Amino acid sequence: MASDYQTLKADSLKDLFVKEIEAKIISGSLKPGDRLPPERDLASMMGISRGIVNSGILELASKGFVKIRPRKGTFVIDYNSEGTPHILSSIMNYNQGKLDIPLFLSMMDTRLLLEGECARLAAVNRTNEDLMELDRILNEYADESTNEPQQIASLNYQFHHRITIASGNIIYAMIFKSFEPVCKNLIQMYFESEHIRSESIKQHRQLYKYIHDKNPEEAAGVMNEILMQGKNELLRLNAP
Repeated sequence: MASDYQTLKADSLKDLFVKEIEAKIISGSLKPGDRLPPERDLASMMGISRGIVNSGILELASKGFVKIRPRKGTFVIDYNSEGTPHILSSIMNYNQGKLDIPLFLSMMDTRLLLEGECARLAAVNRTNEDLMELDRILNEYADESTNEPQQIASLNYQFHHRITIASGNIIYAMIFKSFEPVCKNLIQMYFESEHIRSESIKQHRQLYKYIHDKNPEEAAGVMNEILMQGKNELLRLNAP
């Protein structure tokens, strides 16, 4: 079990400790009801002081990730039923490893609702500036010299984010922006399949055309196709 916990080396050890435990909970590595190792064991395994572990656990408890039971230990809480805005913020900033399947499905359902509507609104409200920016991103996205997975994921995210801006709804754009770290992580995972990119470029060009031509229902339809394809491919990649 000790090998599952990495030695931490940085100035803000408590923050790193908190992020490490949050990541294990969000990814499903630590499940609701699981008991954390005793503080002295965590301190030894992770190469930090017991005081840092204690302070970090108190912060995790205040966020709603764990519950401290006197003389029994610290236990992971089911954030699906006990979730707080602090937990939502941590989930949105999660950018490593894989999300557990229920959380992934909830996130994709949220994207389908949000981005489908944004694509529809963008086809109605887009400006010439929006079209120029979408075209620029799409051209760079389709450029064969762009082949780094991280860069491809970033451009894909930028294109989708620009559509939320083009929708004219400031809150939609803010909500989608909050998804950025986890979104990029999932997009990069999605492009692990080599055949995906050419089909993705074709779909995004079609989406751009419908937004350009002011066809809201068609734009929403293509957006939903893109997201459903991504959802299904990521489920396949994460199948047991």
